[in-house]
Amino acid sequence: MRQSPFPSDDDLPTWLHALILLVLVAPCAGFLVRFGMSARVTARLEPLSGPEAGQFFFGPEPLQGSAARMAGRSLLVPGAGFLAIAWRFSRLCSDGLLGHLLPLSLLALSVMLSFRARALASHA
Repeated sequence: MRQSPFPSDDDLPTWLHALILLVLVAPCAGFLVRFGMSARVTARLEPLSGPEAGQFFFGPEPLQGSAARMAGRSLLVPGAGFLAIAWRFSRLCSDGLLGHLLPLSLLALSVMLSFRARALASHA
């Protein structure tokens, strides 16, 4: 069998291993954090393009005011969830219960916040 030109995962230093994990999740987390922060600061969230998931959670109309800020929170939380996934798989995380439950808890919280944002938008 031919040798791989890349080093084994165990041969990498801890800082490089953690950096690679952050680089892998950064595009997903960055997209969510960017739109979430924008909605929190401007109190306006345009309909998310791309997959229909964004329109499912927040509707096809732009959100204004408290509904947009709540939707911004709902986008920030899964961004933090992606970072929690990277932390979970890094060598810096212990095998405790927190590392296993944090990403799933953040996902559940995000869904609850998105339904709250949709309810606020329907009352406006």
